[in-house]
Amino acid sequence: MLEHLFLIVVSTVALLFGGLFVAMREKDRQNQNKIREMGEQLRQASKMESAARMAGGVAHDFNNMLSGICGAAECLKAKLSKKEDLKKYCDVILSGCEQASHLAKQMTKLYVQNEKKSATDLLACLNDSLDLLAHGLEKNIKIVKKFECKNLTVNVSSENLQSLILNLGFNARDAMGVKGKITVGLRKVAPSDRDLLSAKEFVEISFADTGTGIAPENMKRIFEPFFTTKKEGKGNGLGLAEAYALVRNAGGTIRAENLKKGACFYVTLPVVKKERKSDLREKKYKKFNLKILLVEDDVLQRELAREILSKLGCDVKLADSVSAAFDMSGKKFCPDVVMSDVCLSDGSGSDVYMKLKKKYKRCGFIFLSGREPDGRIMEILQQEERAVFLDKPCRVEQVAEKLQFLLAKA
Repeated sequence: MLEHLFLIVVSTVALLFGGLFVAMREKDRQNQNKIREMGEQLRQASKMESAARMAGGVAHDFNNMLSGICGAAECLKAKLSKKEDLKKYCDVILSGCEQASHLAKQMTKLYVQNEKKSATDLLACLNDSLDLLAHGLEKNIKIVKKFECKNLTVNVSSENLQSLILNLGFNARDAMGVKGKITVGLRKVAPSDRDLLSAKEFVEISFADTGTGIAPENMKRIFEPFFTTKKEGKGNGLGLAEAYALVRNAGGTIRAENLKKGACFYVTLPVVKKERKSDLREKKYKKFNLKILLVEDDVLQRELAREILSKLGCDVKLADSVSAAFDMSGKKFCPDVVMSDVCLSDGSGSDVYMKLKKKYKRCGFIFLSGREPDGRIMEILQQEERAVFLDKPCRVEQVAEKLQFLLAKA
């Protein structure tokens, strides 16, 4: 009897230890899988970061070249004011520059770290973006809205939010063909839903289609720059990579998953309090009466910019470096506005700001660059009321708009 009891106890203990051993082995296997998955995610993130850095550098140089072409076309167009048959060629050049610049800006947004944000009414922007998307879809593709909340503000510019929606929409169109349904949802989510602990409230945009879905082998690569499954000439692989960078910069997340039919993208963004806009009345102007110090190390762009600014009625002095800018400013020339390229031969636009701001406390600053502003420039833009950023290449009216803004702030 005791022997039977002993055998039962031993068997029970053995089963318990066996079950525990199996459970531990399974747990260890799961941990190993998680480690491998995290390692793969880290490698993918590193690849994206490297590709994005390279793309941003190329785009910066490309935009600098476009800036010279655009400036020359502007000057030529002004000289051909009475020759309409020749002016149209200038318009073709300017239009081509704008299209090329748009592609370059897509590349720079892949490596956005501190993009200047602006509060946007999420619901209004979503409705506008979806109305715009509808014009680019086939008639048999329907858009269904399932919005559970309103009166939400996010820290993403309306331009970037619209770009995000259009990128997702056109990808969905390509996956569905001539017929299908896009369902766009909007709901509030708790930070714990996505392990996002940096804000009290988050909103989730879901974007589902009834297309072919995403192949499992492509799911991990869909946000990589230049990765595309589309045929040659149909896509450049920048759309989803740009969307990833924009959402990440806004403090949110973006992920994708396959549904029973089609795929769905989930974009989570932090909600911010709506800021009151200051009531600034624009001053009407014909010509500016401003003293401008232009700091640019490219000879062609420097001369073209001077001609454009002079036509706007500005007294312009030129400098090709940080040190030359400091030497140029003095008792004989006290600038109202300093326009500086972000990348200079002996420093940066932030160095120009730090040197000259101490001498001229009421001076306005315009930073110019062919890529998104870096951390130092973003810090200045956030702290300095009379500092603005202007993308290269820029048009005459864009320069005039920035000058008008600085005048309103004076």
